[in-house]
Amino acid sequence: MSSLAASVILHPKLSQGLALLATTIGRDKVYRLIQYLARLITWSLLKRGDTDAAARWEGLKNGLAMGRRILRLFRPAEFMQSAMVLAEKPISSLHGAGQLAHVAQIARQVGYAGFFSFDMMVWLGSIRFLRYDKDKVARFQKLSFQFWLFGILSSLTSTTASLVKLRADSRRFALSTEMARREAAGEGKTGEDRTRAEEERREKGRALLAQRQQILSQLIMDSCDVWIPATNLGFTSLNEGVLGALGATTSYMALQKLWIKHESAAKRKRA
Repeated sequence: MSSLAASVILHPKLSQGLALLATTIGRDKVYRLIQYLARLITWSLLKRGDTDAAARWEGLKNGLAMGRRILRLFRPAEFMQSAMVLAEKPISSLHGAGQLAHVAQIARQVGYAGFFSFDMMVWLGSIRFLRYDKDKVARFQKLSFQFWLFGILSSLTSTTASLVKLRADSRRFALSTEMARREAAGEGKTGEDRTRAEEERREKGRALLAQRQQILSQLIMDSCDVWIPATNLGFTSLNEGVLGALGATTSYMALQKLWIKHESAAKRKRA
């Protein structure tokens, strides 16, 4: 039994999970997943009339929402810094979809900075560090949702434009690959040279595929998350169950991306 417990406790996957939880962003995503699952479960229990059990899950949801605000206290500075770094990059070399994606990405950072700033103000009022009346709290809460919605819409614009640009890049890559193969065959290059050139093309192709998967993943996440602030602002009327399911889905996707990132970093470290 002791060897079994040791193998479980010392399992590499558990160690990787603990390493992920040791990061602020990792804890936030785990808390978010549980928070939205609790939101979904609360709605389901209320539909069945089990108010006592629903109250427990509602308390868990609210407690995690409050705890996540503490983890996000300094994120406005992080997003503003990212916006400034992006704004300093020249976009004259980009055209069409590339320029739109770049500008929309800056707008995304500004939107999230505003969201986290007003969310922080709401939290400071909830713990009575700052004194607000109910109208001001409601106004700050509404502004945080408006900035959140603006940030997600900007992200949707950026990812859509990036996808258009990537499709054009992929077509050019496919055309250049075909031309390079024909030229290599006509010039009579050695097998070693052709193998090296083919491997370089494959590596670039894999990079384009990975970029496409990343963009599509972000597009799906934004398409799900956009309904949460939109509903909070009254633009849509989705119920708590749907919002909980959408939030849990995007939280799981974000955790999966973080897991892959940490796994890749651990492999590079071992190598």
